[in-house]
Amino acid sequence: MELKNPGALIENNWRYDFLKEYFKNNPFKDATLLDLGCGPRPYYSIYKNYFDKSIGAEMADMPFPQKAIDIYCSATDVPLPDESVDCILCTEVMQDMKEPSELINECYRLLKKGGTLILTTPYLVPIADGQWDNYRFTQYGLKYTIEKGGFRDLSVYPVSDVVGAGITLLVKPVLRFWNLLAKATRIKLLGQWFNPLLFITVMIPQLVYMALRPLPILKSAFRKFSYGPIGYITVSKK
Repeated sequence: MELKNPGALIENNWRYDFLKEYFKNNPFKDATLLDLGCGPRPYYSIYKNYFDKSIGAEMADMPFPQKAIDIYCSATDVPLPDESVDCILCTEVMQDMKEPSELINECYRLLKKGGTLILTTPYLVPIADGQWDNYRFTQYGLKYTIEKGGFRDLSVYPVSDVVGAGITLLVKPVLRFWNLLAKATRIKLLGQWFNPLLFITVMIPQLVYMALRPLPILKSAFRKFSYGPIGYITVSKK
């Protein structure tokens, strides 16, 4: 379980588990993956086992570890040849693009014929990146935008549901309170997950949801609330 962001346990672990299962069941052979908008490459531990080569691409002015980034560039102007990668993983980037179709077109250019685009976007989450945070896509908007760019065999998977999204929306301002208090008092412990009060108010609600949702008696019930997820994961082919 990832604990790097205590306010996003549900969404981060949902995406992590999805990618782990997807690459396990859809192995690539002699293949190259491009992690587009890679940040600190949080999913590297998953895909490194399934690809001969991976490339991390990120904008130069982003505050991420240099060791995680191979290419500094815009997501719409990647200095790689046409049809040079087998898979593109693009997580939580599309919503920041002023022209999302330009991102889709660049992914199409970079992928080999039959290549795979795995793209994730937020839906029911607060504004996260300030002026960069431009859009929220429904599953229908994603389908239209991605297929308009030439992709086919598109599948859209919700990240959690209304219940998980509601819990996430509730705990984020609580976490913000603890972070502000930690900054004001200069007591860093207050903003860490091992602060007992933060653990109870932020972590416990998410952990309870994550423990209950897989139970057979509740799984089908939760599925009925998938119309309002935290975000979406899409998988499509060139």
